[in-house]
Amino acid sequence: MNRDLVEEALGAVGRGDGEAADRCFARIRAEGDPETEYAVALIGAEYRLLSDDQCAEWVRLAAEGGLADACHDMGDRCLGGYGVPASDVEAFRWYSEAGAKGDIDARAMTGIMMRRGKGCPRDPDKAFSILKEAAPHSTAEAMYQLGQMYERGEGTFKDYREAFRWYYEAAKLKHPRAQTAVGNMYHDGKGTDKDTARAERWLRSAAGKGDERAQFRLALMHLNGEIKPPNRALALELLRKGAAAGFIPAVREFERIQKERSQKKRGRETA
Repeated sequence: MNRDLVEEALGAVGRGDGEAADRCFARIRAEGDPETEYAVALIGAEYRLLSDDQCAEWVRLAAEGGLADACHDMGDRCLGGYGVPASDVEAFRWYSEAGAKGDIDARAMTGIMMRRGKGCPRDPDKAFSILKEAAPHSTAEAMYQLGQMYERGEGTFKDYREAFRWYYEAAKLKHPRAQTAVGNMYHDGKGTDKDTARAERWLRSAAGKGDERAQFRLALMHLNGEIKPPNRALALELLRKGAAAGFIPAVREFERIQKERSQKKRGRETA
């Protein structure tokens, strides 16, 4: 990588010397070194010397030159529309390129996208195969997705113990939905021994991160007296948060409780 040339180019940008910057950028393109091209994007973004569109163009050049990190970066950009038009198809293509070059996180992303049929035909069997291989070495999201596939029997037979295993691995990495899943499985005794105390601990952690499913289940546990001592005020606050987020079960339960309280109040007033 020609770091000196990158610094010279971006230094010229910072000084407002467009002609000098253009000369340096032309030399970088002529040399065609993907690592140098990618460094322009990374350093230009870090110091806010280049726009998103300009950074994306340098990332694209590096990706087309075969740099795995740049291919992964292009996948992220196409998925989110950062400096390029959003395109699930292009995102899948770039993740596939990066995965083929040994990027395990990009490989896992192709599995996640195949599972959903996002940017490619839906293929649960292949998605499961990819995630089973990649998830142990990849992100919490990949582990969570693998857990879901085991729990639901997508691309494999249902296996609640394996589902719990992968949810637990993702939960340890602070993945909110995985923590909710672990809490639910402890609560129901599904894939593991029933343990209300552990269920509460994991659900409380996920609820604190804003997961509305965890907030709802934790609220019900308080309302049903499963947690000692029960905290009705906390339960109502959790339901209120879930309802505010648009989580329908929380909306219905919160409205039911409010209606019940109103009816009791009217009953006392007319007694």
